[in-house]
Amino acid sequence: MNTSRILRIAALTIATAVPLHAMATGKDVFRNGESMFGQPAAAGATSSRIVDVATTKHVTVPYGETVTFQAPNGKQFAWTFNGLDRKAVPVAKIAPADFPATQGMVYVQQNPLTRN
Repeated sequence: MNTSRILRIAALTIATAVPLHAMATGKDVFRNGESMFGQPAAAGATSSRIVDVATTKHVTVPYGETVTFQAPNGKQFAWTFNGLDRKAVPVAKIAPADFPATQGMVYVQQNPLTRN
């Protein structure tokens, strides 16, 4: 076996193992490191609604919607749901580290640009 073929096989093995490792460790990210659930809303982004995590156990959002989540202590964060569609997203997975623990779920509806 020549050296270039061995290097190609090694590169392919590593390229395949990295995403599998990310899935095995429970990281909900794409290969580029972006969250599968969307992204934190940009500073100054307009939120379509505010969800009080103390009184709301689940919420359904259209794909692409930006929602602000608020805790009883006044802390809040905004998230834009533009990752994968038709997903159930635990609020705890997208909340900042200093946000109080919550059991809430967000159900992201289908992206209107996809047919299936």
